Amino acid sequence: MKRLRNMSLQKKILVMMIFLYIPLPIIGWVWYEKTYNVIERNAVDSSIQMVNQVNTHLETYFTEVQRTMLPMLASDLTGAFLNNQDDDPYKRYELSYRIDKELFSNILMNRTDIYGISLISDRIKATSSSSFTMAEQRYTSYLARLKASGKFRIMGLEATPSNQVVAMAMKFTPPQSNMKEGMLIVDMKRDEMVQIIQDVQLGRTGFVWVADAENQVIYHPQSEGMPKVVPADYLQEMGTKQSGAFTVRTDEGRKLIVFIRSDRTDLTLISEVLLSELNQSIVTVSRISVVVLVLLFLLSMLAASVVVYSMTKSMVKLLRLMKSAEMGDFNAKAPDEGGQEIGSLFRGFNKMVEEIKRLVEIVHVSELREKELEVKQKESLLHAMQAQINPHFLYNTLEFINSNAIVEGNDKISTMIGSLGDMFRYNVQHPSGNVFLADEIRHIEAYLSIQAERYPSFTYAVEVDRELAASVPAVRFALQPIVENCFKHGYDRHKLRPDHIRISGGRADGRFVLEITDTGKGMPGERLARYNAAFARDDAEAPNGSEQGGDGPPSIGLHNVHTRLRMIFGKPYGLHIARSDESGTSVLIALPLQVAEGEV
Repeated sequence: MKRLRNMSLQKKILVMMIFLYIPLPIIGWVWYEKTYNVIERNAVDSSIQMVNQVNTHLETYFTEVQRTMLPMLASDLTGAFLNNQDDDPYKRYELSYRIDKELFSNILMNRTDIYGISLISDRIKATSSSSFTMAEQRYTSYLARLKASGKFRIMGLEATPSNQVVAMAMKFTPPQSNMKEGMLIVDMKRDEMVQIIQDVQLGRTGFVWVADAENQVIYHPQSEGMPKVVPADYLQEMGTKQSGAFTVRTDEGRKLIVFIRSDRTDLTLISEVLLSELNQSIVTVSRISVVVLVLLFLLSMLAASVVVYSMTKSMVKLLRLMKSAEMGDFNAKAPDEGGQEIGSLFRGFNKMVEEIKRLVEIVHVSELREKELEVKQKESLLHAMQAQINPHFLYNTLEFINSNAIVEGNDKISTMIGSLGDMFRYNVQHPSGNVFLADEIRHIEAYLSIQAERYPSFTYAVEVDRELAASVPAVRFALQPIVENCFKHGYDRHKLRPDHIRISGGRADGRFVLEITDTGKGMPGERLARYNAAFARDDAEAPNGSEQGGDGPPSIGLHNVHTRLRMIFGKPYGLHIARSDESGTSVLIALPLQVAEGEV
């Protein structure tokens, strides 16, 4: 144990890998291969044996039927029917009657599994115990499929008025017929063949089905959705082989397919069974293998745990110290113990904590200085933009002018003087205090009312929820520079009379967005993109060019408003020009819905 404790981390991990990981894949692979081969071979052998038994029974059954037909082939009545060249219906009926009574009836009486027997001459004239018309209709197609004479062949499934039959046909030339060729068709009830197949049980849900030489399905236990022909993927796997087995994947799992092509009947027997239903014989072997693997795994884990414990004890101690440092305790110190890798980690941790502590102190001092400088810059900027004038002299003068206007009955001058007084009062009241959007709206309404008196054709609309605006923080003189731009660059620059300005706003994406829209002429698209890009990256200088026209020196109106909003509220608040074209310009102002105390 002492020697293990002094081993390097790399060697400890190597020992753990050897004891824990290497044996398990090898044992698992060997166990899987052995088990899989046993399952596969057992399933295939069992299924092949079952299908062979079914095939043997079917061959025996069809052979017995064929032997039953031999006496009829040697009968003089058969030769007479084939030699008959007379088209007299009466003579033909008389001969057919004798064949039915003397030949067909004896066979059908002893073999209830035979539905009908038909004899057809080379003139395609038939006599039948069931339907000579159906026999004559089948003669041509059957003759093309019968290659050799004197050998029965299964022709497939035929539908009769009462039930389905399996047709078996043979062309022959009896000596008594003067070498006249005929055809014998035997229609067997499918129930007998089905009974032979259903006696075989493959697993719990396995089954056997039958197809003829043309790959047409004769019998399938799943009547609903029964395929009419052998599936193409089955035929591809079967190829030209007489027998074999393969597996396919289904929704229930892997399915074993066994097939046998019979030379005697030309039938193809196909069995289908889930492999999971055929593995009962190796369940015991699997369980023993699992138990052995579990035991080996536990032994490997026991051996690995001894190695891991000595390594993780120091690592857990280091992890706790790192958590303490993460929570801000930079006085945490790792013990100066351990050798090789663990000791190096402890010493490296101590050096790292000391360096972080030193850097945090430097950053803290630097942040305090930056905050102090930022506050001073904000105060300077706000005071510089709010011109201070003597309020007493100004108010007394405005009141005197207003009084004279009222005495003279000039309401227009009185209204303008009242609005101008409201504007100056807003300018000088609490220049460093908090303001809300409702205050800014009252201020800009005073400004717009003066402009409405100046321009009789000018109208304006303010569509803002005043109650909500009273809780939205803003900065002083955020709206007036933008509205002045509407007059200067939207109308005056293009020699247009002011028409209409609309101010609207509401909640959007967790912010309050105010929109100021005019109906004058806007700016070129490239200038619009340049201004919005400058607003997005917080340029320290105003955009190149005036807000809505010209290429002269830059006006700082929009830029100052955007800069003050960003300085006080931060991102994502500020300005964005939504559109500017021949129909007018729309400027968006994003303001916070709520703000922490003392932030404005």
